[in-house]
Amino acid sequence: MENEQVQPSYWNSVIIASLVTAIVVTAFSLIGGYITLGSEPSGSFFSSAQLFGTIGCLIGALGGLFANWHYVKENDVTYKIGQGALIGLFVGLIATIFTVIIGQIWNLIDPSYQKALVDWNIQNFEAMQMPAEAKEQAIAGMENPNSLKNIGLQALFIFIGLGIVNVISGLIGAKVFASEE
Repeated sequence: MENEQVQPSYWNSVIIASLVTAIVVTAFSLIGGYITLGSEPSGSFFSSAQLFGTIGCLIGALGGLFANWHYVKENDVTYKIGQGALIGLFVGLIATIFTVIIGQIWNLIDPSYQKALVDWNIQNFEAMQMPAEAKEQAIAGMENPNSLKNIGLQALFIFIGLGIVNVISGLIGAKVFASEE
């Protein structure tokens, strides 16, 4: 027990990687949203503008890798890949919180953005070839994007996406940068 070393905290690396991840994810999401608003509703479930959100998420997946790299670079430590996965999970969790906060700040900067997206999506649903009841349900679920329920659901989906991919990139980061081999 006396020979065990206490490792320095990884929270600085987690917070830095989380903030970078949140900014990238939000920026790509906003770019995709504004491109969507500049296009005509086609009645399609997917559009090329949604690709920006996907690219942002994929780049955001590097948060776990970046956090592990930064932690090792700053502290010259080694650890098991399980700790790298934990660091990645924390990046996903905190990046989700930052992403939601940045999104709410953006609603203050451009309050018409959310309303315009909802209106565009309603027009898109109306152009779809689907049963009227399904259209009504889809449209009803979009009525208040800033409700606590919708913000919570958005945060849940962001966390699921960022959490999974950053656990994986955290595993890779620990293996590449902090392996005990």
